[in-house]
Amino acid sequence: MGVTLSIVMPSYNQARFLDEAIRSVLSQRAVVKEFFVLDGGSTDGSREIIESYAKDLDFWRSQPDGGQSNAIADGLAMATGDIVTWLNSDDALLPGAVDALLARFDADPALGLVEGDTVVVDADSRIVRCDRRAGPSRAWMRHGYLRIHQPSAFFRRSVYEEVGGVDRGLHCVMDTDLWYRILGRSEAARVPRYTGVHRVHGDAKGEAPAWAERYRKERALLAERYPDLYGHPVRYQLGRAAYVWDRLTTGRGRRAARDTARFAGRPLDEVADELVAAC
Repeated sequence: MGVTLSIVMPSYNQARFLDEAIRSVLSQRAVVKEFFVLDGGSTDGSREIIESYAKDLDFWRSQPDGGQSNAIADGLAMATGDIVTWLNSDDALLPGAVDALLARFDADPALGLVEGDTVVVDADSRIVRCDRRAGPSRAWMRHGYLRIHQPSAFFRRSVYEEVGGVDRGLHCVMDTDLWYRILGRSEAARVPRYTGVHRVHGDAKGEAPAWAERYRKERALLAERYPDLYGHPVRYQLGRAAYVWDRLTTGRGRRAARDTARFAGRPLDEVADELVAAC
């Protein structure tokens, strides 16, 4: 028997995208041990969407929860799968993603984190770009390059618990903070296959101007918390050179550009299988 997976979906007023996100998990439910949806008391019809899928969920709630990090931490505290992740309610998984990522954990018990490649879509679920990134690894992180797309990243629950879990006090960079700690304690690997869908839209934290100052403060906090990872210009220049060399020698950059040219502007639901086959 292989490793098992628990998925937590935090949600708040994302009804426009929520159905697509839930269906992307339920389409792979046969290989998902647990699926929890924790909604922060949405008022936009999200609760009704969640209720319509209640029989397929292991747990759900819709009530004020103090924010995304609390919802994630609460859900992961309930999880019993060997491997865990959270999937935001405006993101999604691609077909076969769960099998592909879990197979990599099965192949190497030393891995604490596995990430696949990512497709970025807009508010209308049309392809914006395709990303094939280097890493993740401790070496890349120490040289100033940490670009993990959260919807494509699964991690081992034992490592998550060992490093102390999600910091509930962070609201914007809780994922980056967690990756720093996980990569500091365990090995990581990439699956060269599109697995996750990251959505960019005006209400997303990373896009909304109202969150800009909070992001600035939390990034400054990370610099204080992890001084060995910040403020090393020589190391960063070496990392930049290594990144360019990696893109050139592996062909990763060319393949991402090729895929973007092929799929940009097309609806995700029409090309999902083609994207997976593009590996």
